[in-house]
Amino acid sequence: MRVLVLYNPVSGRGKACHLAVAIAQQFLQSPCDVELIQTQAGDPQKWLTPKLAFKPDAVIAVGGDGTLRQVASVLAGSTVPVYHAGSGTENLFAKSMNTNRATPESVANAVFGGERIEIDTATANGKFMLLMASVGFDAEVVTDLAETRGNSITHFSYIMPFVRQLLKWKTPEITIAVDGKVILQNKKGWAVVANSKQYARGLNPARNANITDGKLDVVFLPLAGRLSLLKWIRLMHRGTHLHHQDVIYASGCEIEVSTTSPAPWQLDGDSIGEATKMKLVCVPKSLHVLS
Repeated sequence: MRVLVLYNPVSGRGKACHLAVAIAQQFLQSPCDVELIQTQAGDPQKWLTPKLAFKPDAVIAVGGDGTLRQVASVLAGSTVPVYHAGSGTENLFAKSMNTNRATPESVANAVFGGERIEIDTATANGKFMLLMASVGFDAEVVTDLAETRGNSITHFSYIMPFVRQLLKWKTPEITIAVDGKVILQNKKGWAVVANSKQYARGLNPARNANITDGKLDVVFLPLAGRLSLLKWIRLMHRGTHLHHQDVIYASGCEIEVSTTSPAPWQLDGDSIGEATKMKLVCVPKSLHVLS
């Protein structure tokens, strides 16, 4: 058996590096053919695709959601399964697969006899998407953080971007179409398109999203100002926001979100710049995952 163990050297302030080495050592005891690979900046197609030419039986991604997204973007459409050993700030994907407390032993057990499932991925204006995308306050915060962050971040890294955006943020006017049908037009608010229900800090705005149902979910929260933003955050913490009469919630295979002026977007927790239109398309059963 051949296993690739990929790790982000700065994830978890070095935690990913130590865990990756321990995982590789676990597989060497099996014995397996193991290659330990440090992730690189830039297009993962360039540095990871050549490694797949040797036909690994499994790929282990050790790091946060950004690391997993890099790896999954290359594996999508293939039959090579991936296991996410979460060691980042949020580890949303690992939480959805119950692998956020991975040990070398649990990783080996998953590869040799664990459950293997096929999940959906998506594209956002052609970019690979795994978990979710959004336009609104959270995208502004992520964009602010991207402009000031260092190599490694913690939950505390978001505090100042959150405060700055709370003081100056302007609510975008949003239009949403699901499978070609307009369900919302030119309303101020916050829109999240989700492939998975997992979201930062357990808020889960699209908490009915299912990563294996062949659809994307979209939730729109109308905002009149800063106080209404705080109201929605409070309701999401309670898990009751979808019961509110002003929420728009729908699902479909293709979702298009437009804004009246360019607005920042975040994709799987990373800033991807401004856009006035985002077309999100579900790609069913396109990634094999071990858990």
